[in-house]
Amino acid sequence: MRIKKSLPIVALSIIGLLGNSIAWADSSEESYYPDVKHEPGWMGITFDNSISLVEPSRLFAQLIPHSGDAQGQKMFVCTSTKDAPCQDPAYGYTFHSNLTECSTPSQNDCIQEFGKVNADGSITDAVHTTDYVNNGNFTGDPAIGLPDGHGPNIWTLKDGSNNQTYAVNIGLDGDWIRSQSKVNIYGFSASIQPVKEVMGPEYHAPRVTIVKRSFGDGPGWDTMALIKGCQIYEEGKCALRQSFDLNSNYVLKVRLSQPINGWLHGRMNSANFDLKTNPDNSVLLTITAKPLAVPMVNGWAKWTDLPENIKALYPVGTGGTGGSLDDFVTKDLAKRTLLTQSQVAGQQAINEMNAWLPLLSNKANNMKTLWSARTMNGQLPIDTSKCPNSGGLTGIVGTNAAVYSDGPPAFDPSTSSLNYTVGAPHFDSAGTVFNGFYQLNLRSDIARCIYGFSKAPISAKVEIASSDGTPRVAVTSLTEKNGWLNLTAAGFEFSTPKISVKLQQESTVVAIPEKAVAKKITCVKGKVSKVVTSTTCPAGYKKK
Repeated sequence: MRIKKSLPIVALSIIGLLGNSIAWADSSEESYYPDVKHEPGWMGITFDNSISLVEPSRLFAQLIPHSGDAQGQKMFVCTSTKDAPCQDPAYGYTFHSNLTECSTPSQNDCIQEFGKVNADGSITDAVHTTDYVNNGNFTGDPAIGLPDGHGPNIWTLKDGSNNQTYAVNIGLDGDWIRSQSKVNIYGFSASIQPVKEVMGPEYHAPRVTIVKRSFGDGPGWDTMALIKGCQIYEEGKCALRQSFDLNSNYVLKVRLSQPINGWLHGRMNSANFDLKTNPDNSVLLTITAKPLAVPMVNGWAKWTDLPENIKALYPVGTGGTGGSLDDFVTKDLAKRTLLTQSQVAGQQAINEMNAWLPLLSNKANNMKTLWSARTMNGQLPIDTSKCPNSGGLTGIVGTNAAVYSDGPPAFDPSTSSLNYTVGAPHFDSAGTVFNGFYQLNLRSDIARCIYGFSKAPISAKVEIASSDGTPRVAVTSLTEKNGWLNLTAAGFEFSTPKISVKLQQESTVVAIPEKAVAKKITCVKGKVSKVVTSTTCPAGYKKK
């Protein structure tokens, strides 16, 4: 027989966005990004992280590690490691390299394939058309494993009788100090987006530059074309964002010279990941997933009207997009105009949204369809150091929430629960109740190690307690395939205070046959009847 053993409960707490006081600009859903005000004394906030998915390539020479408290910190923009500033023996490098299509079968740090998965499982490959030219592009250095920094890619996919153009941004972040033989790659990001290319003199290539801040030099780049609705852009050309078909399934294959470690978070539905490691430690990462529609939350408020707890988040030298460069160094904050972009993943982002709750609408000002993934940063709530083979890619979290925990569900031993926090407006931009989506892809060996699971199958049931206490059940699934545990919860509302995912594990138990016990029974033979104390009848008799 099979018995079920109850396992920990996963509790996902929901942050609802309350209040109203900020008016939103009238613009299209996909291309809207908040503009910077041009009058002094305004503070803006946006939780739209699409800007971080389209960063230009850039190579900086600077002290490693960079100290934000070091007065007079100096940085230099380099086009290669041979530039004079990059030759200073006291300096190392930090970089962001956008990758392009592989040109040879043995090349690494490049895109092997991008395409669309058809209904029959076959793949229609897209064709790499061109790379945009940005002034941050740089020449890499094979001697230390520094990949070239290309512009973002344009790929064309033949979809039926139509050709659809996509902007593809695959990036690597890393650094190098002169005592290392190879660069250290610590970040990975990937995004694709349908686009429509347009021409015009108002579009300019992004400028990678050095910005003076309170502590010294800091990195910066021009975002003005993003405000115009461009996903990527170069001089005289813009690739305007277009909407995904949310039912379309895409595949991306990337060759990497170094393995991805830790966790990824992103905007993907029905995601599947496959990582093949080669003898030289290079890897082939394959991602197959559908896009998600995500609510964008942003707005402006007068600095003098802000409560002190919000003002404390943005001291002198705060980054973002200012009305002028003086906004990054001015000490008269009542005259500063600054649009700051919050990270969407992590406790800091959650705290920041909580602080802004009284000033944010309960309705998203616009929705964007996204297909993206990037490396998680910061301290994670799960320690895998004691698990065998804990290196490499551990797991992936995907959600359509506006903000969410930067990491996997955190195990709370006091309650035997796994906790994860997400937050979003109650309504989407059309005024419809916004339904949540959460997916956790976790390596099976890591799951069984950190949560104490056996090798037996695992199942899950999600129960939702609505605001009036009425229980509901979300559409959920939990599967285990190819060494990965995949948990999905969908259809919950963000005004719901708590989501509980009860995991159950089936274990096989060998049934022990019951021992036969003698007792009085009646046996018959024709018309003759007798009572015997036995477990069976005598020969020629049968039990009555």
